[in-house]
Amino acid sequence: MLVNTGDVLQVTVYGFVQHEGIVTEHGRVISNSRRKGCVFEESVRSFAEGRKIKNIGPLNPRIDPMLAVERARTQIGKSYDLVNDNCQHFVRWCYGLKPYSPQKRWALAGAAAIALIWAL
Repeated sequence: MLVNTGDVLQVTVYGFVQHEGIVTEHGRVISNSRRKGCVFEESVRSFAEGRKIKNIGPLNPRIDPMLAVERARTQIGKSYDLVNDNCQHFVRWCYGLKPYSPQKRWALAGAAAIALIWAL
């Protein structure tokens, strides 16, 4: 797989959860990892743990991918927070976008639907 500095890589864990990280200029990945409990830099192989990798590419064409990597590095060691600062929030913040997690929104909508059904 061809990857470039600043590309966002995504792997599926637990069958449906998306884990994302940013490729560095050295071909490594920085992500906010629940597994490690913080923002962490690791090899692509370690990041993927044998799972299929999807290359999303850079998230914001107005931001230099090297700037996104530099921003990612400033966060190494920062604690992971599933609700407010997960891997998706992290890569979007690195690209100067509003921290946002599509899967968090899906999870909340699913929980609300289950609660509504349960209440009926």
